[in-house]
Amino acid sequence: MLGAVAVPASAAPPPGRLTGEGWVLSTTDASKNYSPTFVGNGYLAARVPAAGGGYSSKPIVTQSELAGFYAHPVGQNEQRASLPSWTTLGFGRSGGVYGTGSWSCAFDQLCPAAYGKISGGAFVESSHSGSTVGGYLAGLNTNGQPTVGGTDVIEIRDAPAGKATLAVRYGNASGGPQSIHLGVNGTLQQLTVPSLSSWDDWGVVTVPVTLNAGANTLEITVAQGDEARVNVDYLALYPDGGQRPTQVATDAVGTTSEYEQSLDLRTGVLSTSFDWTSPAGDTTSFAYEVNANRADGHLGTVSVKAVPHWSGTATVVDEFDGRGLNHASTSDPRVDGRTATLSQTVVSDGKLVTAGLNSVLRVNDKTMPTEPIASSGDGSAGQSAAFPVHAGQTYQITKYVGVASSVDTDRSLKAASPQRAAADTASRAAEGGYQQALARNAGAWARLWRSGISIPGDTTTTARIHASMFYLLASMRAGVTWSASPGGLSSDGYAGHVFWDMETWMYPALLAQFPDIAVGANTYRQKLLPGAEADAAKLSTPTQPIKGAKFPWESALSGTEQTPPCCTTGKSEIHINSDVALAQWQYYETSGDKTWLRDKAWPVLRDIADYWATRAVPDPAGGYDINDVMGPDEYHDNVNNSATTNAGAQASLRIAIRAAGILGRSADPAWSKVANGLKIPVDTTANIHPEFSGYNGQTVKQADVTLLQYPWGVPMSAGLAQNDLDYYKQHTDPNDPSMTDAIAAINSAALGSPGCTVYTYLRDSADPFLAAPFNQWYETRNGGAFTFTTGEGGYLQEFLYGFTGLRWGTDEVTINPFLPPQLPGVDITGVKWHGRTFDLSVGQQATKLTLRSGPPLPVRIAGGGVRKVTPGKALQAPTRHPAGDATQCP
Repeated sequence: MLGAVAVPASAAPPPGRLTGEGWVLSTTDASKNYSPTFVGNGYLAARVPAAGGGYSSKPIVTQSELAGFYAHPVGQNEQRASLPSWTTLGFGRSGGVYGTGSWSCAFDQLCPAAYGKISGGAFVESSHSGSTVGGYLAGLNTNGQPTVGGTDVIEIRDAPAGKATLAVRYGNASGGPQSIHLGVNGTLQQLTVPSLSSWDDWGVVTVPVTLNAGANTLEITVAQGDEARVNVDYLALYPDGGQRPTQVATDAVGTTSEYEQSLDLRTGVLSTSFDWTSPAGDTTSFAYEVNANRADGHLGTVSVKAVPHWSGTATVVDEFDGRGLNHASTSDPRVDGRTATLSQTVVSDGKLVTAGLNSVLRVNDKTMPTEPIASSGDGSAGQSAAFPVHAGQTYQITKYVGVASSVDTDRSLKAASPQRAAADTASRAAEGGYQQALARNAGAWARLWRSGISIPGDTTTTARIHASMFYLLASMRAGVTWSASPGGLSSDGYAGHVFWDMETWMYPALLAQFPDIAVGANTYRQKLLPGAEADAAKLSTPTQPIKGAKFPWESALSGTEQTPPCCTTGKSEIHINSDVALAQWQYYETSGDKTWLRDKAWPVLRDIADYWATRAVPDPAGGYDINDVMGPDEYHDNVNNSATTNAGAQASLRIAIRAAGILGRSADPAWSKVANGLKIPVDTTANIHPEFSGYNGQTVKQADVTLLQYPWGVPMSAGLAQNDLDYYKQHTDPNDPSMTDAIAAINSAALGSPGCTVYTYLRDSADPFLAAPFNQWYETRNGGAFTFTTGEGGYLQEFLYGFTGLRWGTDEVTINPFLPPQLPGVDITGVKWHGRTFDLSVGQQATKLTLRSGPPLPVRIAGGGVRKVTPGKALQAPTRHPAGDATQCP
């Protein structure tokens, strides 16, 4: 994983409280079993901490993401950059302003690094044992690259002047000494720490320091030249010659009661309410709402209703918090106090992308004069307003945040600079008012939710489905063609790179009901085709000229390969080409748009076919081989004839041949020759498809051979297909990602596998990966990428394509419904195909297909002929069930 490693998930966590037929997820306790959620509109997103707004580094770093906002740090590959946190909105008075309070630690206490002011790409992690408070500072080095600028600042209070000792508890199992920089009151020195036996061990180094009386600042940071493969547990200042303290400072800034946080999946509004008592004793009731507006992708809103139980002069703080910045810098902070407007420019490292941020502040829908807040030097910018308040009265404070960038794909880049466009969005929203912004947002989401998936009578499973689709939709929108990483817009995990995760896992889940959104993933590949062509050209040799395009395993802004030097996947996981080709073809199958096929998809399909026709090599024994690759099973590199790689290449070549025929284009004869000659071998003794040539039962990482059935549709007998599923279930790493079980569930449903097989795969694809209370996926049972939208996409496909048996065709759709007894049914609305919209209701006895709009729909029931479905007359098909006892599942 490239980026933050999330807190490990517990097995089958409680979902929190459910209301609204599986639409509202909530919790009343964020102190345990809690992972923060994110709100997004497919362009702009923010992970929101338990506090209800602002920035936090625990339990998972909260980031604000923008589609297409990529950086090119010195000496590194392109990576997605993070904006300052735009959700900070504080209220209080001199005794404490909620939402902006900073934690401090006393002299002669253990000061957990997890509680400090963390920025610059560093984050809190908890996957190694033995830390003082369960979390520690990590991310100072990622995949062998020092996170230059990664910083943690801890404010120390009540210190005596003079000499003291500073202790640093650290982890380092790199195998050698590692250096970081240690700062005291702004003066930095390099600190080198020795290696320990394992990453679960902790050591302590001490440094003599000289302190000021009262307040002092400690800092851990990564500078140029540091190796920085170090985790930091705590820092502690104590008297020179004395004993190291044992008391651990608490992370509390004031006290909170009557807490509740809820996410309404119908509208994308995250609400947080509580009573807060400041360190000075003031109590205020708060009700926050944070939203990335679905109607206007460039608008975010934060609103809080504050009821002070005190009278006096209140302060409101509107801030862009620089701690959320990663791989970017800020400039030109401005405050127009007359209009209560805050603006800032953000430039990604390498000056790849410029973004404009603009915030307009309103109090009770009125303009309140503001003053600029002095910069803290970390890229933050802010404005504040002061006004009298009376105990018991409600004050609604709202910030309207406009965002735009120099690489936007959903607006005319000639119309206005990013800053001007952002300002127009924010001021227009403020003029219309908060209720209008909320209403427009709710209307946009309501139109999307005309297409849905639900399990009648099963609110828990329905909530999981709703959440999974919400997080996909929060990461993509029509008109934004930057595709999505395995973490969607929740974070910069995996560096925000685009992998096969989109085409194979997320895209099909969107395509069925939201083709206008899904097609953006295809547009992304089409516009970056020149980069893929350039990468293919680099691979040519005099003995093997390579034609066409090689799409990058990790893609970002330029479309060239962005896999880090540490990894061989960029060279080896060339199956990405086939994943791209299949997604292009699937959109044509569902849309029937020949103009799009000709003008947009054909160059991609042609280039991919040319690549495979020249990348494959003749086998002296006959046919063609594809050698020296890594399939989706990433435990085995440099293998020959990977079953999945060969099957995808064969299908890609045949797709190009079909497209050429539809368009009246010439198909290179080599395409057919190579496609027919590629080997997908069968082990006739075990009656399975081996992973690759020479495979002899080694453990594999994840779904690979089982992909031959779905989505690749390789012809095989039912016995061989079932054997593949059974065999690789026993030979797949039990700690694998959820995708393996999702594909197994779809394949088993198609086969009608007996007993509890299908239902068990369904449960195994979800339960071990879910995080409470907002039904988000972790990448693995032990943590990993979060929110893992890849896994959520696989889960949704089980309902869309598994239990319905829905398959696309250019001339008709096919259904082959199957249902285990544990599910009362599956209802799917708003499926799109060739200008039609239809609904599917899979029941225990029969399945009903209803045409909602459009001309008659040609439908094939698996194994039968094609029937035309017209509006008002539903098609009935029998629902299949597993053979044997499917009721007593573990």
